[in-house]
This record gives sequence, structure tokens and C-alpha cells, in this order.
Amino acid sequence: MVSCNDQNLVYNIKISSVGPGRVTGSDVMYEPSGMDLAMKLHYLKGVYFFSSEATQGMNIMRIKESTFYWFNEFYMTCGRFRRSDITGRPYMKCNDCGVRVIEAQCDMTVDEWLETKDSSLNNLLVYHQPIGPELSFSPSIYLQVTKFKCGGMSLGLSWAHVLGDPFSASECLNKWSPFLAGLKSNGPLQIRRSPKRLEHSEHAKQPLSLKRVDPVGDHWVTANNCKMETFSIYLTALQVSHFLSKIWGQNPIEEAPLFESLCAIMWQCIAKVREEHEPKLVTICKKDPNYPKSGILSNTQIISSVEADFSIKDSDLKKLANLLVDRASDERNQIEKMVEKDNGLIDYIIYGANLTFVDFEKANLYGLEWNKYKPKFVHYTIQGVGDEGAVFVLPRPEDSEKHNGEGRVVTVILPEKEVTKLKCELKDNGIFLQGDLE
Repeated sequence: MVSCNDQNLVYNIKISSVGPGRVTGSDVMYEPSGMDLAMKLHYLKGVYFFSSEATQGMNIMRIKESTFYWFNEFYMTCGRFRRSDITGRPYMKCNDCGVRVIEAQCDMTVDEWLETKDSSLNNLLVYHQPIGPELSFSPSIYLQVTKFKCGGMSLGLSWAHVLGDPFSASECLNKWSPFLAGLKSNGPLQIRRSPKRLEHSEHAKQPLSLKRVDPVGDHWVTANNCKMETFSIYLTALQVSHFLSKIWGQNPIEEAPLFESLCAIMWQCIAKVREEHEPKLVTICKKDPNYPKSGILSNTQIISSVEADFSIKDSDLKKLANLLVDRASDERNQIEKMVEKDNGLIDYIIYGANLTFVDFEKANLYGLEWNKYKPKFVHYTIQGVGDEGAVFVLPRPEDSEKHNGEGRVVTVILPEKEVTKLKCELKDNGIFLQGDLE
């Protein structure tokens, strides 16, 4: 957790705004889908760490100037939400109000920061404000550029999930690379069509992955019933291999499902922590293999629920992993229809409605380049996770010889009272070594 002293690590904060270099227009609207609105109380928080070699000549003016062209392509991100005078449904007015850019400094080096392995510290590198309570004045994106004493920099992203899922957000950032490299594109405005809305049904089946919360009005944030805490587990390629062989044997017949295997052990360990209230219903979020590559922002990730009819804490891990692979039920259409039935006026959460497992492995997290250098490390998490908690599985750097590109980062958000017990359970389990839980 971040202490009072930690708050002084990042200082000299300056705030400004940037937007498209080309005028979008005064009457361009974008209407979010039901799935978009189901995510409106969640926010993505990502941090990209770059070495001093990657940041040569990368001053704040160069960064800002490149955004003028980048946001020409993604003008929706610079708009502001409104509500329909007739229905009250939120929509985006694409009025070029821009995103916030934050400049900051840190007296640590990038390597020193990464060596702490304290994911909660990353909050200092991501400037975040939820949307509202005045919708017309609330940016959907914040970009924080923090300069470290070694010359390296971090880029912190706060992204309103209503704009798009983690795969949309990372691809949007990756498309910034050519503009950072000097491309100056000012082509004709390409208006993005609003997504087609599904017709709702009065008898829409309640999706298990969707939870209704108390009304939030125009302040798009929901409160937890308990204090939540975040920590990360750093697994090397050797540890991942050992872990898989323990579940599937030394020579499995088929390729072992890594994500589901990691989720199985986390599911069981959390079930042991919760004892009599073990979570038998979980939510899984993964990239849709048919994800659109046209650059259109969307919430198209697969959201599935899995329910077990047996004890989780006493189950065989292989059985749990197979259950996650074979019994995941895609609920996207149900979610869409439920939100459309309410015309976007009811407030919901998905992450943390049940214990939620999120697969970031298919997100191209290392696609953003500064001076042709990829980030040293990228970390993502989600703000607005409900009381049931969430587990995120992320790739480690692709070009890391030390980890051979096969390591993983497992980030956990749980009620604070459960975290110490879970760390002990993971250590006692024998799969994660003592050094992983720093």
C-alpha cells in the first residue's frame, strides 16, 4: 500500500489538455452500446516504463504535438458525455474538449522503481479521476508522463472502460507510435458509426456476471463495502513450467491452458481463505478471437461465467482448470439485452461482481514504441473492482532474456482482510516461491 511518505516519490505535477489537431465538428455524436454502458463504472489503469535510451529527445512538447495527429484518428476519446434530454441515456458528444496530460517527476530510477515490485505504488504514476459529477467537464482519458532521475520515463494511462476494453485501449495506444516517431497525418475526417444496438427483450435472462449496484447518477464510481488491496506475483518461465507440470504432468498430451491453470490455483487458494463462503461462481474475461482490427474502439471481450457444483478448496486443480476451459458460458448478448432493457439508466458492475479472472495475455501490451524501443515493463489493472475481487494475468516483457518471454505477472485485487491470508496460502501451496510475493 502507498504510505504518506510514498506520496512524495512523485512531485512537481503539472496539468494541461490536448486534443485533435483537426476540428471534428459541432454535431458529431457517438452512442455507446449496452455493453459499453455496462462497463461505465470501471476504469483501466496502465503504466508503461521506458528506458533512458527510449526517451532520447522525447520531451513533453514532442509528446503533446504527436497527440494532435493521433487524436485525429481517435476523436471520440476527446469528447464529453451527455445525457439524452428525452431518454436520459448517456451518449458522447465529440466536441474535441481533449484529454488531460499530466507532467511529473520522480527521484528514483526506473530500475529502482521496478525492483520494488509494489504494484500499489503504480497509482502514483497514473492520474485518475472518475467521470462526473459534471459529465460535460469530465475527460475520459488521462495521460501522465513521469520523468525519472535516470532519464527514463513512465506513461500512465487512465482510461474509462466505457470507451473500450483492454484490447481496444492497448491497440489505441499502440497506434500512437508512428506519430511519436514523427508522422504528421491530417487526412479527411472519418466519422465512426455508433455500434448497432441489440433489441432488448422484456424477458431478458439475468446474466450471472452482471451485478446491479446502487444508483450513482452522473458520478460514475461505485463504493466498495470493504477496503480493497492490490498485490502482484512475478513468475519466471521456470516457475511457470514447474507449475504446469505439477497440474498436467511432465509430458501432457495436449498443450496445457496456462491462463486457466493459473486461475485454477488462484481460485482454490481464495476459496481456502474464504472457508465457508468459497466462491463457486466466477467470471472470466478474455479477448474475442474475432476482435475487430479496424481501429474502432469497442467492448467486445468475451465475458463468461462458470459455476461449480462441488467444493473448490478440496477439488483437483486439473478438474478446476478443465471446468474453466469447457464450461465457460458467453454472456455478452445477455448483458447487452439487459442494459438495453433499462436503456442504460441502471448502474452495474462486472469486475468483482463475482470473483473475476481477466486474461491480458492476448493484449499487445508491448506494442507502443518510443524511438523504436519497446517498454521495459507494462502493468495494467482495473479501478472499480467489486467486493468479490479480481485476478489479472499479464505477460512479462517479450524481449527479456532473463525470463525467456514466458514469465507472467499475476495481479490480485481483494478485500484487504483477505490479502495476508492469501499470501500465506500461496506460499504454503509450494508452487509460488517465497521471493515471488514481495
